[in-house]
Amino acid sequence: MSTVVSTGVKVDPEAQTLWHEVATASDEVAAIIDRIPGLTVTGIETRNELERAAALLKAVTGILRRTERRESARHAPVNRSILGPDPIP
Repeated sequence: MSTVVSTGVKVDPEAQTLWHEVATASDEVAAIIDRIPGLTVTGIETRNELERAAALLKAVTGILRRTERRESARHAPVNRSILGPDPIP
């Protein structure tokens, strides 16, 4: 006879630290974009910088979408809160 034992969610402190770094960087990017007067941006230098930034952000979006799909699927039955992971007992 076999017994199924639930091991729960394993904590990965390094991944959690990196998640926090990404979230902080994302907040900083959003704040910078909010301070750029979008309706009046002009000039080739600005266009070049915005073009590079857009390409980088599209690449980041692709990476984070893969992470989101994998992590959401893995923890969907356990954690449905927008407030973050469930506390570990």
